Amino acid sequence: MNTAHEYLHSLTNFESNLHKITPEDFHLGRVKELLAALGHPESKLKVIHIAGTKGKGSTCAMIASILQQAGFKVGLYTSPHLHRINERIRILDKNNLYSKDDFTGSMSDEQMAHITNLIRPLVAAIENKGGFLTYFEVLTAMAAVYFAQEKVDFAVLETGLGGRLDATNAFDSNIAVITPISLDHTKILGNNLKQIAREKAGIIKNTKQKMVIAPQDEVVMEILKDRCREFGIEPRIVHPMEHKHINIALKGEHQITNASCALGVMEILNQQGVVVSQEATEEGLKKVRWQGRFEVVKERPVVVLDGAHNPASAQALAKTVLDEYQRRRVVLILGLSADKDILATCEPLKLITGCVILTKASHSRSYTFTRQEAHDIFTGKEWFLTDKVEDALDLALSKANKEDVIVITGSLFVVAEARGILCTNSKR
Repeated sequence: MNTAHEYLHSLTNFESNLHKITPEDFHLGRVKELLAALGHPESKLKVIHIAGTKGKGSTCAMIASILQQAGFKVGLYTSPHLHRINERIRILDKNNLYSKDDFTGSMSDEQMAHITNLIRPLVAAIENKGGFLTYFEVLTAMAAVYFAQEKVDFAVLETGLGGRLDATNAFDSNIAVITPISLDHTKILGNNLKQIAREKAGIIKNTKQKMVIAPQDEVVMEILKDRCREFGIEPRIVHPMEHKHINIALKGEHQITNASCALGVMEILNQQGVVVSQEATEEGLKKVRWQGRFEVVKERPVVVLDGAHNPASAQALAKTVLDEYQRRRVVLILGLSADKDILATCEPLKLITGCVILTKASHSRSYTFTRQEAHDIFTGKEWFLTDKVEDALDLALSKANKEDVIVITGSLFVVAEARGILCTNSKR
């Protein structure tokens, strides 16, 4: 591991301890102080900011892909990563337009080391005054520095958690997008849709912003509209069925909603004099890649990776599996994080499979299913328990024939481990 990675991993990482933290652990003061010490690199960026519960990452990827096809240099900041930290901070431009690389444009180790060396003493100075900065906050500042240094035309930022107090909300955005909101991270964001919507709506914060809003539950939409009215913003509310025949590389009916949000952003940019052609838009959607989200990594048997980690995303995954593979037997590998609604996430998934292999990632947040839970939740199904993703993969491959479909889902930690094994081991 290089020293930049070692340094980042030495920082307080809320992502690894979400079940232990409280809302009081979040505020913007720390990251704002660091950005000020860096000379406010975020002020040099034209930001497109995305919050929501479902589809944030896919929407970011689509927006970045379209702008890249239109000839722009795009900074893309997403989380979490699947394999390496570098994946979170990427630049997409004409130089990597047709690259087949998994995570094309990722920040190099050398670039990361250079910016770490710049940031590290500033973080230490803040800590010497009694403050501290988290892993995500420092990464967010690194992305700001890198994108400013590289003079990107646009910076597309995915919120990490919530919106109002997320480190990315230290940036002022030109366009903000809110994808569908549902229950998730209830211990931190609130245990009902109203509370969660208010947190997500926090990215709406100035009168110069333009807003794109996906279809929402009625109570959520009213909160988002009220927030827009506070700042005199007339939001663009998208209607996915107007785009139901669009050609998108990412599978699933829910991706039409995400694409509609991306198209809403392009309409606003065109109105602002930024030329994004119809051809670039179509090519961007046809060529977009978003690893670990209904990603087919193997054929015969088909192996699908999808980080469906909450009830809403599990329901979307179940529908996509039925749409794509309706006559084929499904073997399910499932591992979840302890802070999730376990039962509600399992419910839609058990409807698509007769064989379930419950497993866990080698991560502190992983949930351990008991035999009794497996029996109670998956009554009438063939089920197995494993302690390792690798063992779950071996078992699934032994249970599946060439015409079956293996779906690996739950936490992105499980998906990442499985992907690392499958994409580096040709024997499987």
